[in-house]
Amino acid sequence: MSCILRVSGKFLDTRALLATVQLEPDRIWQKGEPRVKSKPDGRLNESSGVNFVVSDADFRDFDVQLRDAIGFINGNRRCLELIREFPSVDWFALDFGIELRDAAIHSDILTPEFLLAAASIGISVEFSHYPHHPDAE
Repeated sequence: MSCILRVSGKFLDTRALLATVQLEPDRIWQKGEPRVKSKPDGRLNESSGVNFVVSDADFRDFDVQLRDAIGFINGNRRCLELIREFPSVDWFALDFGIELRDAAIHSDILTPEFLLAAASIGISVEFSHYPHHPDAE
């Protein structure tokens, strides 16, 4: 998936959050559990949280991700307001996974429609850039 909504907090009760909103979680993690399940003696989660899929468009399809994100925000406005107001939410962000292009300048434009939708809910925006893999084409 290339765009996710990430919600987390040091003292977040993920079960109570999920009982409050009508969104299907993609990933849930709990504070104190191993970050990587296959490494139980490794680093532990410092917070609890939930990821929700916003767009499953490819890393190269930022325009589709952006369009999906606008639809997600507009279609789930009340759930997103409940998340924003939920106790102990420290992080509430849309994370766009974007492939770094082989170009002198890498730029992506956030449309006014998206910015207004995200700002009206109070969602932060994050870009996670991933290297280009020619064999994935």
